[in-house]
Amino acid sequence: MQDYAVHGWEDHHFFRLPKGSRGIDQFIGEPDMIEKGHGSAFIAERLTTLFEEGVPVVATDPDPANARAIAAYRRAGFREFGAPQATRWGPVLPMKVCRQAVSSWRNES
Repeated sequence: MQDYAVHGWEDHHFFRLPKGSRGIDQFIGEPDMIEKGHGSAFIAERLTTLFEEGVPVVATDPDPANARAIAAYRRAGFREFGAPQATRWGPVLPMKVCRQAVSSWRNES
């Protein structure tokens, strides 16, 4: 997993997110580790750390055809915020989760 400053490139599709926002990417490469809940679990763990550090929004951009990734992000709290789009990195579905949304959800649980 990696996280990165979304404001590192002025032409990045997350550039308009609030100052301090981060993007994330990860890869689970072992076939026997897929569809066991590991993706959403370690994404949620990283979100906790980033939000504790004061990050206001975390965004990600799975391929719109990657239903497994989109489902894992949704389980971790992400929601789409725009239509699929073509970027220099390939097709993406913009998704984000805000610190306030996660804090509210966790306090209700």
